[in-house]
Amino acid sequence: MYLFKTCKKKKIKKVIKNNVLLWPVKENELKLVIGEIHNKDGSRKEKSDWLILYEDGLYTGLIIIGSTGSGKTSSCAYPFLDQLLNCNKNDENKKIGGLILDVKGDFWKTAADIIKNYGRLDDIIIIEPGSGYFYNPVHYPNLDVSIIAERLYSVLENLNSNDGRQDSYWKDKSINLLANSIGLLRITFKYVTLDAVYEIISDEEKLLNMINYSKNLIDLKKIDDDDKNNLNMYIDYFSGSDYKSLDERTKGIIKSESLRVCSDFIKPLYKKTFCASEKDLNFPGFQEVINKGKIIILRMPESQYGLTGRAIGIMLKLDYFRTVLNRVYNAAINNKINTARPVLFLCDEYQNYVTSGDIESDAEFFARCRQSKAINIMLTQSYSSLKLKLGSEEKLNSLIGNIRSNIWLSLSDDYSREKASKICDKEFKAKITENITEQDDSAKFNSYIGGLLSDDNTLSQGTSKTMEKMPAFDTDDFANLKLNQAIYRIYSDKGIKGPGIVYLHPYYLSKYRSYFDIDN
Repeated sequence: MYLFKTCKKKKIKKVIKNNVLLWPVKENELKLVIGEIHNKDGSRKEKSDWLILYEDGLYTGLIIIGSTGSGKTSSCAYPFLDQLLNCNKNDENKKIGGLILDVKGDFWKTAADIIKNYGRLDDIIIIEPGSGYFYNPVHYPNLDVSIIAERLYSVLENLNSNDGRQDSYWKDKSINLLANSIGLLRITFKYVTLDAVYEIISDEEKLLNMINYSKNLIDLKKIDDDDKNNLNMYIDYFSGSDYKSLDERTKGIIKSESLRVCSDFIKPLYKKTFCASEKDLNFPGFQEVINKGKIIILRMPESQYGLTGRAIGIMLKLDYFRTVLNRVYNAAINNKINTARPVLFLCDEYQNYVTSGDIESDAEFFARCRQSKAINIMLTQSYSSLKLKLGSEEKLNSLIGNIRSNIWLSLSDDYSREKASKICDKEFKAKITENITEQDDSAKFNSYIGGLLSDDNTLSQGTSKTMEKMPAFDTDDFANLKLNQAIYRIYSDKGIKGPGIVYLHPYYLSKYRSYFDIDN
């Protein structure tokens, strides 16, 4: 495993002589050791420095980018998770809680083992069909229906890998249909599920029956005044020009878009877990998760659950983000809210969960979450994969502009290498120019050799050295990184560190041995 028992004092001197590194962070210090720093030319430094992300930097976000097989998970995700969970692991008020998303299906197991190693088995909550936990992604009685509807549409945008050219008309109409469907069900039955939303959107007869039933409740005065006004608004939507008067083709397109995000939840496998009755719901909610230091792990790999796992992951993420942002406000009105505990969002293959809604967006969360003590670590394959999901260069720049720390492992595509090189900015580098000149005033044409011939010529050679501003790391540098090598530019200890080269420590090897003592 990544962590080993601390050596006894009697053995420390011997350890140092054998070139074994001393760990730079004391127990329960909230700092993240990223790796070793050696000489700029790539040679080993006799006494290496450590690249450390201090607490202030942890709260400003960290994104790790590297192509498949570059070591993102083994050299960053696992050891970073190990370090963070080891911090204050026995302090009920400060032990880290949060959300871990896994799309591949192998990340969760090692993450769970790390959590168990620190005696925190009871803190794990697994979200997966059949796990024993029942979670309803649209049951938020106090949340505006338009926010829930936009979350659902954010799922569609990610699944579509939208190119930024979609007509906002269809987006607005789809969100409106979802919002009014959720509102109608929520007030009429005091509870709403995705399979119920699917039924009233897909079946006009069921929708009509629902509207008539809702009208009867109003006539019988079984709806209070506040809810009555909202219910009448939802009924008017379905009965008026916003929906009923649309031509069949337009209505069909809007319904088709809206149903795509609900359709899987009518299947028994997903319906049982994510559309359970209200009395069966046992997911504690993210406010309690944060308050008690629980760790939510999504265990729904796409290889087994298709895109439904991604949809649940996006909705979990957005729910978690909103709860974290509300933490400071809630603490001001409720002294039982824990504000001392750092919380962690750890996401492997982040491109599969990134969203940029008008109301809730990842970029907005990263810009505002520092005060809530939110640690965010995202791993992704490339900038191009993020751009594909977000739909535009502008949205990508907004996202990465709100994440202060970057680690780049080997990058395989030109766009990502160019983007990374620009983020690292430029620095003054020496440019050496050599000139060789030949002078001969007495050369004569020789017909035998067919050229000029001279026995008196002068050669001169000159070298000039200038300082020019050039990329700190060019695109080839990002392509040629070896396994467990990375380029970094991070915000830590109230300032920017880097760019530079860092040598990482994979979790399966001792953290007390130098990179140069390990056969990478």
